[in-house]
Amino acid sequence: MAKVLIIGSGGREHALGWKLAQSEQVSEVLFAAGNGGTMGGKLRNLPLDGTKAIAQEEIARCIREEGIDLTLVGPEVPLMAGLVDFLHAQGIKRVFGPVQAAAALEGDKFFSFELMKEAGIPQAEGVCCRSQAEAEAAIRTHTTAGGIVLKVRGLAAGKGVVVCDDVTEAMAALPRLIASFGSDILVSERLSGPEFSIFGVCDGKRVIPWEMSFQDHKTLLDGDRGPNTGGMGAFGPSPVASLAMVHRIHQEVMTPVVEAFARRGIPYTGFLYAGMMLTPEGPKALEFNVRFGDPECQPAMVMLESDLYTLLDAAVEGRLVQAPMAFRAGAACCVVLAAQGYPEEVRNGQAIEGIDKAEDISGVTVFHAGTRREGEGFVTHGGRVLGVTGYAAAGLVQARQLAYDACAQIRTEEGLVYRRDIASDERLAASIGHNDHTGRKKNA
Repeated sequence: MAKVLIIGSGGREHALGWKLAQSEQVSEVLFAAGNGGTMGGKLRNLPLDGTKAIAQEEIARCIREEGIDLTLVGPEVPLMAGLVDFLHAQGIKRVFGPVQAAAALEGDKFFSFELMKEAGIPQAEGVCCRSQAEAEAAIRTHTTAGGIVLKVRGLAAGKGVVVCDDVTEAMAALPRLIASFGSDILVSERLSGPEFSIFGVCDGKRVIPWEMSFQDHKTLLDGDRGPNTGGMGAFGPSPVASLAMVHRIHQEVMTPVVEAFARRGIPYTGFLYAGMMLTPEGPKALEFNVRFGDPECQPAMVMLESDLYTLLDAAVEGRLVQAPMAFRAGAACCVVLAAQGYPEEVRNGQAIEGIDKAEDISGVTVFHAGTRREGEGFVTHGGRVLGVTGYAAAGLVQARQLAYDACAQIRTEEGLVYRRDIASDERLAASIGHNDHTGRKKNA
């Protein structure tokens, strides 16, 4: 039986480990560093934060000493720091995650913009600017009645994209972005339409899609108000994009990306995330990530019926055609419970009550993110604390209700913050209405 090492400590990593532990081929899932929920049964935490660049040698040593059969890199930071390249150089080849050159797809907006142009992938028109003067000129030239979008070049923890209504707003935002992230700015056309996400698994030669779309909610407050966060909830399948649309994105967006890397001599192995917008002109790519989204990963793992280890094993061996994916009927909805003060400073160490009661509800799984074990219970240890995920074979309305019923069972001294409109009727109606307008199928 196989031992798997997962690098990371968030809700995404807990969900991946939860699914891998269900495999009869897996004896143990180790986490570097994991969280309060990634302990017990087949799950074990290591005293090692694998997301730090200085941890690469320790990770390689751990893989050898523990007899790890497969390593999965969850977050983007160690991927962009070249962890996969380092492990390959150490003779450790069974690593699921893209090499550093491929991780630039997420970490470098200029690179991804040019690669999409080369591959013929539909996207917003844009200009790569390397100084404030260039960016100001591009803003004046390219701002339309719909506005303009400014994107910083590197990683920005969700704070690197500013959507502006007009030239004045963009000119005011530009100096602040440059002061925080540098003068490389992608000035981009502002698109309109509902957003959705598509995920795929790549083996270096091909990509196979998760055969459903997802929607996430980035802002802190109901009605898409408040500051941006790492994600306050997600659900799938989404009514925005039908299965036929997913297959179209697979052919027109995801496959060209993998093929473009192959032409460069860079095999892309790992998860691939395409952030899409369904515009009146058709689907266009907003961004790519080189790992699974969080919290989209939580409902995605709940919906996956196939053995995840079989899938990842086939990917690292370059034989994905032998590992088709199957999915459960129905839908899943994840609601993130965050600490007071998130996405700014939060107070750790608050006792969490009610997780057991929440998981006693049939169809509910509580994935941990910012938690730590303390005695027999859990305390808060981060901004996004839990991802409460409901699944229902009957569909999204029931899955959403289960998630919110479970959220009502969980509390801390200060209270937890969560949105009440994840997958709400109003949001779904708006999405379906746009689908009808563009003549696309309603149901995913």
